[in-house]
Amino acid sequence: MMRVDCGRALADAKEADIIDAPDGSFEAPDGSTQADDGAESGPTTPVGRWNPVRYLRRSWRRHRVFWAFGIWLLVSGYFVASLALRRKTHISDLLPLIAIYAFVSGKMLLAFTGTARVSTRVAWASGWIMERVRLVPRAARYAVATAALVAAALAVSLGLPDNASGTRIERMQSLLGIVVITALLTLTSRHPRWIPWRTVIAGFMMQFCVGCVVARTRWGGDFFGWVSSMAQGLLAFAGYGARFLFGDDVGSSVVFAMSVFPAFIFFAAFVQVVCYLGGVQWLLRNLGQAFQVMLGTSGAESVVAAAAPLVGQSEGMLLVRDCLEHVTLSEIHAFLTAGFATVSGSTLQGYIALGVDSKSIITSCAMSIPCSLALSKIRWPETDEPLTRGTVVLPARSTDEANLLHAMSNGAAIGMQLSLMIAANLIAVISLVQLADFLLGWLGQFVGIAGLTLEQVLGYVLYPYAWLLGVPRADVSAVAQLLGLKFVANEFVAYQRLGDTSGGRPSMRSTLTTRGRLIAELALCGFGNLGGIAQQIGLAGSLAPSRKAEFSRVALSACITGSIATTMTAAVISIVV
Repeated sequence: MMRVDCGRALADAKEADIIDAPDGSFEAPDGSTQADDGAESGPTTPVGRWNPVRYLRRSWRRHRVFWAFGIWLLVSGYFVASLALRRKTHISDLLPLIAIYAFVSGKMLLAFTGTARVSTRVAWASGWIMERVRLVPRAARYAVATAALVAAALAVSLGLPDNASGTRIERMQSLLGIVVITALLTLTSRHPRWIPWRTVIAGFMMQFCVGCVVARTRWGGDFFGWVSSMAQGLLAFAGYGARFLFGDDVGSSVVFAMSVFPAFIFFAAFVQVVCYLGGVQWLLRNLGQAFQVMLGTSGAESVVAAAAPLVGQSEGMLLVRDCLEHVTLSEIHAFLTAGFATVSGSTLQGYIALGVDSKSIITSCAMSIPCSLALSKIRWPETDEPLTRGTVVLPARSTDEANLLHAMSNGAAIGMQLSLMIAANLIAVISLVQLADFLLGWLGQFVGIAGLTLEQVLGYVLYPYAWLLGVPRADVSAVAQLLGLKFVANEFVAYQRLGDTSGGRPSMRSTLTTRGRLIAELALCGFGNLGGIAQQIGLAGSLAPSRKAEFSRVALSACITGSIATTMTAAVISIVV
């Protein structure tokens, strides 16, 4: 995947066969130079073949204004023509076009003005506001912010009428659960006096605001629904490759492997191509800066958290691999927690194949990111000074790929590895769960307990926790079983059990209430499971061998914290629906 230059101190290596000399001439690998006009200076050794890509880059640097204006004119002409012809009038078709036009226009405008004028004014305004805010005592700021958050939650939970998604009492039950879970995490914190309450309060506020936007506003629900449909449409292109390779009958089958694994390979290749073009870096830079400003987290933490839903649990740490030897224990805990609290876009098709609503998955990922950082800082606060404090660590463009085809090939290889790993884990985990059920049933016969299963045991253990999430009384046992199964196995097994209709029995999804089904689907949407712990420790050991022991030390805590963050998202949604 991508690599991050932590200090950004070293420049990239020379491009292709020739590089720019200080005086503007070309420099050959043997040290000879040649001026731009063709006049030779030094040895007459051939400089090298003409590189069109390098020529375009030099032309862009020298004539940026003209290039930008020309590109903007072409894009504007196409945009105006598309609106005038009115071939497409549906908002779902126009919204992507408008977004692309606004993005291109903004980038071309910055080519004229640069970013300094805008960034300096924004920095001055934000600094002026922060100076005024700091005049208020810290305890007073935190008290007011906490009171505002609680008041907003109470107003929403009590102001909404009773409906099929929940009553006022059930919403208060979820709010009580959030308070109790937060209090328990605070009591078990490694360093309670060092908890950064600014990060905690801001993270909860972001999570609550996103939940309100999705559940209580029409435009918010439509936007996340549109994102969900776009994601499904993108992943559907994987079917063309599968049908070409295996034929229409096999490639179009609803078998789990055929509907999921091609999507893994396609999405991994797509992300790698976008990364090669610099799109992933641009997105992570902006998201990382937003998290850093709003939550006060370090640059490395912000980038990993922002990248978790995009590139996955393991690949997120690859972005900061150059910093892993120097990160603090609190940052390690935040890295792992963010990965355990969300799922990646490459696995979206797998959950859809199991009957899960894609909008619920995307909503859960968006809300769990700030919550994971907030809970991580409660469980393992920062006691040292992070190396990337105040600096967003940017993923550098990979120099390992020669072109787009090379990047696509590397991405496909990553997707294939992911598919094989998930296939192996599913075979092993499902088989072991069946073995555990057999052993428990066999042992239960000796004490008069018939049909004892692992799900039942986990249901009893996690019954109070499921109730705290706001699950209706009739569904608490079933949801608790799913939460336990997800933690000891994985979310695929839990989602499969949620919709299982084998043996002619009704699926658990059909027997749950509307509220119980919503909480279950959201609470299972995370990578937090025991198998994920081993995977993360193995990855960390290969990236930073000297820190493997420290990763192992915090991995279990991070897995539990990440799982709690996912379930907290379900509780927040159950408050505002």
